[in-house]
Amino acid sequence: MSKFNYLLTGLIGCVFLSNPVYAEKLNKHRLINHIDSYGNITLRNTDYTELPDDLVLKGNLNLANSKIKKLPKGLVVKGNLNLANTVIRTIPRGTKVEGYLNLAGTTELKRYPRGIKVAGFINFAGSNVTELPQRLTVNGDLSVIRTPLTQLPKQLTVTGNLYLGYSKITTLPDDLVVKGNIYLGGQQITEFPETIKVDGYIFK
Repeated sequence: MSKFNYLLTGLIGCVFLSNPVYAEKLNKHRLINHIDSYGNITLRNTDYTELPDDLVLKGNLNLANSKIKKLPKGLVVKGNLNLANTVIRTIPRGTKVEGYLNLAGTTELKRYPRGIKVAGFINFAGSNVTELPQRLTVNGDLSVIRTPLTQLPKQLTVTGNLYLGYSKITTLPDDLVVKGNIYLGGQQITEFPETIKVDGYIFK
């Protein structure tokens, strides 16, 4: 190989190495490559930032640690939705999840919107969520452990357990309903209204 060709090859190699891998939107044709025989989709640790609209999945959708920025309109997940450690900013109204919703460690989702239907538990542990909607019903456990959340919404109903440890919550709403236990995790709650309804126990 001549000295010129050797230098040219080296330069081309440097160009490819220095060019970043750009995030991209995943279309329905390429999505097929990520579906297993059970209908589950795993995009964990991928560079995709968007998914196609009107997506209906018969299994789980795992987007944990991916670069996903927003969810598509009309999303239906008939299994679990895992968004842990993502930079998701919002969840479109009308999103349906027939399993659990994992938002642990999400950094950009500050406000959990109304109109999200989740059949299982919701996990906000370690996220930056600061606001939950009024009249929220969680069909299972609700965890707000290690969040900056300062108050629970009015008319909150949790059919499982409620986990509050290391959050910023110091009071409970007087119309709170918890079908399971409340785990304070050392959280200093200054007031326990007599009107709250807890079917289980309150653990410090």
